[in-house]
Amino acid sequence: MRCSRPACERAGRAWSRAACSAGSQWARALVLIDAGPGGANPDAPAEVGRWLDSWPIPFTSREAAAQFLGGGLIGEGWAAGLEERDGGWWPHFDRDVMVRSLAENARRSYRDEWEQVTCPTLVVLAQDSIIPPQEADDMLRRRPTTVAVSIPRTGHDLHLEQPGTLHNLLSYFLHEFAD
Repeated sequence: MRCSRPACERAGRAWSRAACSAGSQWARALVLIDAGPGGANPDAPAEVGRWLDSWPIPFTSREAAAQFLGGGLIGEGWAAGLEERDGGWWPHFDRDVMVRSLAENARRSYRDEWEQVTCPTLVVLAQDSIIPPQEADDMLRRRPTTVAVSIPRTGHDLHLEQPGTLHNLLSYFLHEFAD
């Protein structure tokens, strides 16, 4: 049964499974941006936590934050998520909530659920993706109707590095494949 409600999300694995599985009325399309059903990675939340803990917060300026967070479009994108308060620049998110939000995805693979997705699906991968090539190949082998694209000269934050390219891909996909 085809999903019928209009929605497109960069979603967590559990949400995407529920939203786009056979018989779901939540979504008509699924877009994964440098994400996949992967395997268990129980170290991922702790790794992200350590990275967030390395931030010298509060940052002295938004410019200093952008430089620390990678410079260029990536640094600017991350710095845009900071708020000025108490004489410095602070994350607008809660560090512990961010780390906990990764826990479910880190516990196990969602490959079986991936096969249950029936909505048209676009997978956009970075050239320097966090998704190993063998996982991308497995995703397409399990769901050969998936549309997959890799954006050159990008890393995991491809939405910050190539926003125009990503916008064009999303627009084309939703118009051509998800009507």
